[in-house]
Amino acid sequence: MATITIEIPEEIACRFESVEDIRRTMYEDFIIEQRQYGNLSLGETARLLGITYAEFFELLGKKGLSFINATPDELHESYPSFQHLMEHAKK
Repeated sequence: MATITIEIPEEIACRFESVEDIRRTMYEDFIIEQRQYGNLSLGETARLLGITYAEFFELLGKKGLSFINATPDELHESYPSFQHLMEHAKK
């Protein structure tokens, strides 16, 4: 794993309980950003964060983000497939 060093202004750093809290927040935000850019799958993202899918969705909610990483057109195109899958899941 690559290691980087950054400087955090004290007026921001003092809002965290510890350096570990800062590190974890920055790591989470970096991994989530890579997911939002389409560089990671949901599974890869959860694995890298060391949490379950459900915990990942909860984390996104806490950060005010969506787990859906698609354009409105992509969502519209994929909806019939989703509907078909859901109908078969009920059987």
